[in-house]
Amino acid sequence: MKLTYKQTERKPENSFLVRQDRMPCIEQDWHFHKELELIYFIKSSGTRYVGNSIGNFAPGELYLIGSNVPHLFRNNREYYSDMLEDEAVNLVVIKFESEFLGTVFLDLAETKKLNTLFQKANRGVKFSKAVTHLVHNYILGMVGDEGLSRIVSLLKILDILSISENYVPLCSEVIINNYNQNEKDRMARVISFLTENFDRKIELDQVASIAYMTPNAFCRYFKKRTKKSFTQYLNEIRLRHACKLLIEGELQISTICYQSGFNTITNFNRQFKTLMGVTPSNYMERYRNAAELV
Repeated sequence: MKLTYKQTERKPENSFLVRQDRMPCIEQDWHFHKELELIYFIKSSGTRYVGNSIGNFAPGELYLIGSNVPHLFRNNREYYSDMLEDEAVNLVVIKFESEFLGTVFLDLAETKKLNTLFQKANRGVKFSKAVTHLVHNYILGMVGDEGLSRIVSLLKILDILSISENYVPLCSEVIINNYNQNEKDRMARVISFLTENFDRKIELDQVASIAYMTPNAFCRYFKKRTKKSFTQYLNEIRLRHACKLLIEGELQISTICYQSGFNTITNFNRQFKTLMGVTPSNYMERYRNAAELV
């Protein structure tokens, strides 16, 4: 897996891209592009990597990713087997440049909040379920729209999102890709290795060698690029996987601990409470109670 730059996919005669994807699984590299990207997951789940943040994504969630912000949405492991249906993933992607209606448009007083929204997107944004519900029909309608009505629909979506306060920034600071080519390849190799092997014992020397660096140099480099220590970043990957298993409620917490890459229950409980603010058992109970109310 490399950190790749994706050229625009829109046709020259169009001002932006709208696409609905139905497929067995998401097949993507860690990537970035000039356009901002709205991603609406109708049917899909897994782990998201946006800038230096790690989290889970699920059906019904809407994200806005800023220009040149590295990101990857990766399905859970079962999606990459032959067990799931051909349309296990259903999502809508809208890619547009901030100046898709011209530079003068963004200088207008009426677009002040729109500019603010685009700035927020540089940290990655996840919108609330309530806000997502408000734009649901507009997003689905854009898939079949043509001509001016498609532009009107996008403006309506952006208007709703720009005045909403119900969102969560994904990164603690603005993340814009400024890696040179060697750094892109190095970070991509590291992230690929961690996402594929987090459930095993991983030594610092092993990861440093993948980056072709000494352990001390790698730790400094990784912290500078992600604003997190290597151990913290790895633990977040493991804990997000543990959250998925806890929500499913099919395994004992001790089993989840070891399947997520932790060696002891004590360390797992401590790390989980530090990140999530509750113990694994409380987290599982919270989702069990929520399911019973549905």
